[in-house]
Amino acid sequence: MLVLDRSGGPIVASRTVKKSRFVATVMSVGDEEEFRKHRREIADAAAASHACWAVVLGSGTGQVTRSGDDGEPAGTAGPPILAALAARGVVDAGIVVVRYYGGIQLGTGGLIRAYGGTAAAALEAAPLRPARLVRRITLHIPVHEAGRVAPVLHAAGDVQTVDYTADGVDYRVEVPAADADALCDQLRSVTSGAALITQSDSRLA
Repeated sequence: MLVLDRSGGPIVASRTVKKSRFVATVMSVGDEEEFRKHRREIADAAAASHACWAVVLGSGTGQVTRSGDDGEPAGTAGPPILAALAARGVVDAGIVVVRYYGGIQLGTGGLIRAYGGTAAAALEAAPLRPARLVRRITLHIPVHEAGRVAPVLHAAGDVQTVDYTADGVDYRVEVPAADADALCDQLRSVTSGAALITQSDSRLA
């Protein structure tokens, strides 16, 4: 399984088929609500004839796959986009393909090839890497512990947020699942038990 590298942001690819222009945007997403938000933003900004889409979240028996044709003939847009994701084994990602109608009918086969091909082109350009199991750790510490804790967190994983509150500092960090328990033990030791720690379940990232 592959995931998109989040550091580069969404990837866009386009192609023109019989005067209709197709523009695909592929993005990394964490859940359905995040994807719905991005999909609405793209559709509103594009002002196109159609904004068709597909998303794959998670893996195994808990995997969620969805797609939508947005007014195109049933099965000619969303499913081919979904098939492009499946062909590359990409998870936790969504693709929106907008179409600017050029006045020429493409037919069922033409639409399937156009939507699927544009999605595949965007994935070809996207920075993909093997998925790994991670856990998200949230941590609250007294402010005077920050000098000791921050280097430990930055060495261990991806520090996603740091928030200063009235009674301390909140951190959120994502680390390899195999390292999470050891990191929590280290944080408790460094803070002499003052750290309040919670862990998420393991997920692909």
